[in-house]
Amino acid sequence: MDKKASPEYLGTPNLLNLPFNWSAGPYLGKWLTELRDNGKLWASRCPKCQRLLLPPRIICGICQVRAPEWPDWVQLSGKGKLIEWEKVVAPQMNPSTGKIEPEPYIHGNILLDEGVTFQHYLEEQDETKLKKGARVKMVLKPRHQREGLVTDILYFRLVQE
Repeated sequence: MDKKASPEYLGTPNLLNLPFNWSAGPYLGKWLTELRDNGKLWASRCPKCQRLLLPPRIICGICQVRAPEWPDWVQLSGKGKLIEWEKVVAPQMNPSTGKIEPEPYIHGNILLDEGVTFQHYLEEQDETKLKKGARVKMVLKPRHQREGLVTDILYFRLVQE
């Protein structure tokens, strides 16, 4: 049987720029507005399992029941404990901007005081200073620089309490 060589496929690099506006919807939109305008973190609470939903969602992913609307949300302190972290050393694209994030940076998983986890950047870049259970607090951009994005939270800073 005569085997034919597989064809060679060629590609050409092409940067595609498709700016668009994505609707955040009523829950995420209100959450981002509160973050931008008032510097506050909020979570909705599932009426069935009582789990905090951060960011607030219309439906609890576990119970499949509708969560309450604003203003029946829980205000969060923006303070918590560092659970774990990772140092990102490979280039990563920001899905919101399409731009490559500068690296390295440290990304943390934080258990907020109210009992819900949140993932975000850490200010501290020296891993030897990070400890499981270390206290951290949210640091926001100055009010005039906030845009209504999760990146209005600059990072979480280590604090002594």
